[in-house]
Amino acid sequence: AGFVVSSPQDEDKKIILLNEGELVALDPKENNKVAFKIHPGNLVGVGALLEREPVRYIFQATVDSSITIINDECMESELKSLPVWLLAVIKAISARTRRINESMRSAKTDNPLASLASFCKFFKGDDFLQTKALLQEFSWLTKTPIPTATEALKALIRRKLVVFHGDKSCLSIPNADLLGIFADYQKAKDLDKPWLPFCLTLQQKRILVLLSTLENGTSKDSTDWIAFFKERHFEMSVADWLQIQQFEWFVEKGNHLLSLDLAKINYYETALKYEQNIKGTV
Repeated sequence: AGFVVSSPQDEDKKIILLNEGELVALDPKENNKVAFKIHPGNLVGVGALLEREPVRYIFQATVDSSITIINDECMESELKSLPVWLLAVIKAISARTRRINESMRSAKTDNPLASLASFCKFFKGDDFLQTKALLQEFSWLTKTPIPTATEALKALIRRKLVVFHGDKSCLSIPNADLLGIFADYQKAKDLDKPWLPFCLTLQQKRILVLLSTLENGTSKDSTDWIAFFKERHFEMSVADWLQIQQFEWFVEKGNHLLSLDLAKINYYETALKYEQNIKGTV
């Protein structure tokens, strides 16, 4: 009891598996306040060892405890001897760590709605998520109060961007890409800037549909693209063409060629298809 298992000052990064006993995570930035407890069967340090993330907490034993430590030197040999179920757990936690880290970087915590959307977009569409656990994790990561996070979740539910199941204890993400698009829309609102997918003229929308029928990477120079549109009966001046380029539907290649980016085309089409959901008018 009282033994420090790991701390931010340790040079060696390691995964700690608690076999018996109990560990606590102490936050040095909060006068070593207990952030959370680790119980038998739990892993810590996955992000530090596998993702090279900095260690934030001091991990200390509160009672006599038994642990398994996996560091760089023994990683390869230990993984070979670990049971299949533990390998699966480590792999899942590593993926979850990457998702959480990316969501934290992309989240905009002064807008809980955009932040929650950014957080949820990293879950797979076929995952059934525990509502309470999701809210608690999001709240802990972003320091958003649970009531505020709950209201943000309700807003996503109303927009049908997140779907409840059964008694609302579980939920799922029908379209993770749409959540990312919604977060972008919210961020544009925060900056009081027009969001380009909702600024298209009727002709620009028709051009978008035409471009969606082409192969990804179709390349032409500006003169040929203008001619291409005119052949299909679109009025296309140089000014019109320059305005279209602001939508980033094309990627600049060598020799002055502009290559069609279908991923961006799909982004705009999805935004327009779900405009009512994104604006909250469903």
